[in-house]
Amino acid sequence: MRKISRILSIVLTVVLTITATYSYSFADVESEQDKLNDLNNQKQEAESQKEDLEASKAEAEEFIDQVDKQLTSLATELYETTQKLEETQSKIEKTQKKLEKAQESITQQYEDMKLRIKYMYENGESQMLDLLLNSSSFTDFLNKAEYITELSQYDRQMLEKLKTTRKEIADAKSTLETEEQNLVAMQEQQENDQAKLESLSESKKNELASYENLIAQNVDIASELESEISAQEQRVAAAEQESIAAAKQAAEEQARREASSVANNTPSTTAPSSTPSHTATVSGFTWPCPGYSTVSSDFGYRSDPFSGASTFHSGIDIPAPAGTPVVAAASGTVEWSNYSSSAGNWIGINHGDGVYTVYMHMSALLVSAGTSVSAGQTIGLVGTTGSSTGNHLHFSVRKNGAYVSPWNYVGN
Repeated sequence: MRKISRILSIVLTVVLTITATYSYSFADVESEQDKLNDLNNQKQEAESQKEDLEASKAEAEEFIDQVDKQLTSLATELYETTQKLEETQSKIEKTQKKLEKAQESITQQYEDMKLRIKYMYENGESQMLDLLLNSSSFTDFLNKAEYITELSQYDRQMLEKLKTTRKEIADAKSTLETEEQNLVAMQEQQENDQAKLESLSESKKNELASYENLIAQNVDIASELESEISAQEQRVAAAEQESIAAAKQAAEEQARREASSVANNTPSTTAPSSTPSHTATVSGFTWPCPGYSTVSSDFGYRSDPFSGASTFHSGIDIPAPAGTPVVAAASGTVEWSNYSSSAGNWIGINHGDGVYTVYMHMSALLVSAGTSVSAGQTIGLVGTTGSSTGNHLHFSVRKNGAYVSPWNYVGN
């Protein structure tokens, strides 16, 4: 900002110099030449300052490009983290249901085992007597008694197995909950980093706009200096002509005096005078940003946010928070999906019959060139990359190579 203040000071000095009122004598060639030299020096200083401004502007643009790339990478990571978090939360929900079902199985098995134990306890002696009396042989009796024992062991084994299963499910749930906590922390950190980068990018874009305004002022000053230098060169030439005419007149006057002196036999007392001379120097598509219908800048001519000049706006701007899904307005094939210093992260989709839809300034690109997409499919995320002054989607429609009003194709 110190550099900007210094440049403004120089600009003001030049303006004051140019607008100053000239009071000169055409005979004073040296004075007019000095003024011309001063104007040429100011022109050289303005040209030098323009070079500095252009270099600073290029540095700011490079910085913005780098930040945009970081924002693109971060937005993609944040999107992936959010997807993983949603998947993990879904797994936790399913695991919880399994855990509840396992607990129900344990409870049912335990209740069944209690009933069998209670029955055997209450009918222990009569049951053994019935087995003995109803067995065809002693071997049959032992087999039936062994069956009762195995049934009891089975109950215990099933109960232990169900408890083990419940523990495994509970451990899996605990692991998923830990993963969920880590993902939430990662998501918060990525959102904080994204906010810092967006703030940094916005600040640099404001600085870039200042450089562009100063360059425009510098161009105006240079043009005024050119005009003033041309006018001053004419003043210098006129002063030289005036000086030459005055010298010629003085010489003629001196000659007349000398002639008169000779005629009157009177010596001349006036010395000839001279003045030094100087040479003068020379359709019905899907809305592309679901849930956000406000349009901050419409299709058509508008005032440029950076230069203030009237410019043609090739689409509509739809403000939305960073990371908001951007969807394909209609089915088609992705013709390009890359980064541009002005459009930022942008995508173009070919819908056939010469119709293309264009999406600009996104924080992340989720489809690549050559991909076939369907209407409503998420293709990117809202951002503020490229020449942008805030998070929004720039949406355009091209027909046979020319931009046309998007309102002919979409309605919010």
